[in-house]
Amino acid sequence: VIFNYNDALKAEIHALMQDMALACQHTELPVYVQSDSSEALSILSNDSLTRLAYWHFVMQIKFLMDGQEFIP
Repeated sequence: VIFNYNDALKAEIHALMQDMALACQHTELPVYVQSDSSEALSILSNDSLTRLAYWHFVMQIKFLMDGQEFIP
């Protein structure tokens, strides 16, 4: 379920988070992550929280990335 967001980046990050959680449930192999948003993909490989509004989603993505290999 994707909620209504006024910001496309927030929606993209939320979708990435849900997809990565689903991938963790179904495979232990490395997962290639694709997105139309280069900014969303850069958040996956960047250690800083660039936008405070997204910190919750970013922290969940970082937690998922600790347990499995995700390749942007």
